[in-house]
Amino acid sequence: MSGARRARPGWIRKNAIALVSLVITVPLAGWWTTHSDYNSWYDAEPRDAVPVAAGGTAYADATWYAASVEVDPQPRSTRSTPSVLPPGTTRVRVYFRLQVDDLAKLESVGGCRMHLRAPDGRIWDESTLEDEFQDRPSGCAGGYDEKPASFRDPKLAQYYLKPQAGKPYETVAVFVVPTEVAATAQPTITWATRLPEYLAFPR
Repeated sequence: MSGARRARPGWIRKNAIALVSLVITVPLAGWWTTHSDYNSWYDAEPRDAVPVAAGGTAYADATWYAASVEVDPQPRSTRSTPSVLPPGTTRVRVYFRLQVDDLAKLESVGGCRMHLRAPDGRIWDESTLEDEFQDRPSGCAGGYDEKPASFRDPKLAQYYLKPQAGKPYETVAVFVVPTEVAATAQPTITWATRLPEYLAFPR
């Protein structure tokens, strides 16, 4: 009768160290990925308000003044019929007023994004399809119009000139928001390079 053979160790016993390391590293990797994603999202959220004072606030290479807000404004252009809004929504037009002392800084000022922020934290971006309601250049860098002077109403043509150093100019943003927040939503401006700060204009 031949001697009994020693049983070979099972697959689990042979790979016990690797399995234990997986039990540790997989949840750790998942936690690290989730943590990194959360940090990226959190850092990109506009949560630190920089209020604009009545006399102006220096921020992002410009001086910012109080904004003017119009709820359910009239169209400025009669060339086309305004689009019909979804039920329960309202247009809001905001005029932002600012001044730059160094025209070389216009590019950095122009990297802005305009929003409306409800008291509960919801945020709406500027609508780029509301041309009929815009009578100023959009965007923080202002703008100039290369079209003939006769193309625009003389009352509006003055706004379509390149900003001058040390002289305030206006830009416009139009939003479509739920009607219940139209009277209370706060105009704000963000820059990707300055988040989580945002510029907050009082209503």
